[in-house]
Amino acid sequence: METVTLKMDRRHIALLRQQAKALGRSQAAVVRDLIDQHLAGKKRPSLYDRAKEFCGSVSGPPDMSTRKLTGYGRD
Repeated sequence: METVTLKMDRRHIALLRQQAKALGRSQAAVVRDLIDQHLAGKKRPSLYDRAKEFCGSVSGPPDMSTRKLTGYGRD
C-alpha cells in the first residue's frame, strides 16, 4: 500500500479517532472503508440511463433530416 497524507480539521480528526476506536480498527482502515463505501461504488449514469424514459416519446419521422426546413439558409 502507498501512504497518503491528509490535512483535516480537528473536528474530522476527532470523528475519525472515535469511529476507529468504536470499531476497533485503525484510522487508515476506517478511511479506506469510507472511501470504498462512498466513492468506489458510484458510477456516473450515462445520458441514456438518465433519459431512457423519454426514448420513443416524440412523434415524427424516424429521421428528422427528412423534414423540409423553409426559411433556413438558401431556399
